[in-house]
This record gives sequence, structure tokens and C-alpha cells, in this order.
Amino acid sequence: MQGCHLKCKYCQNRDTWSTSTNNLISVSELVEKINRYEKYIKPSNGGVTISGGEPLLQIEFLISLFEELKSLGYHTALDTSRNVYNK
Repeated sequence: MQGCHLKCKYCQNRDTWSTSTNNLISVSELVEKINRYEKYIKPSNGGVTISGGEPLLQIEFLISLFEELKSLGYHTALDTSRNVYNK
């Protein structure tokens, strides 16, 4: 997910720092994309991990996404620095 205020020196995802990128997607659009891989994800006992940037900067979206994924039987995980300071 897009946006991170930490700007760590050795970040591997520098392209996710900006909070001004306007590539918006709805929860239903993202779930549709994830569902394309359902036949691989579920039989392998895998799941969906959300990372970024800092996913918690978009907490409402994240909650809606996880609720939808859980209702469809996906395992979910969150990769976060827990830094939600919003400038």
C-alpha cells in the first residue's frame, strides 16, 4: 500500500513512500484481483499479506479489505511498522 513517513535509509520499497500518488482502487476491485489466484492461494494453505509503505495509514480501507477477505476464507497478515503518524 502507498504511503510511509519513516523513509528508512535502507528501505526496499522507496517507491511506496509518497502519499500523493493517485492510483486509487476499491476494495471490491482488489478482492477481484486477489481472487484470480484463489486456486493457488487456498490449496497451498497460503494467504494475503498487506505491506507497503505503511498500510495503517489507510486503516479504513484495510479493515474493509480484511473483512471481505476473511469472509471469503483467506488467511490474512499485515506487515507494518506501526507508525501511523500522519503529517
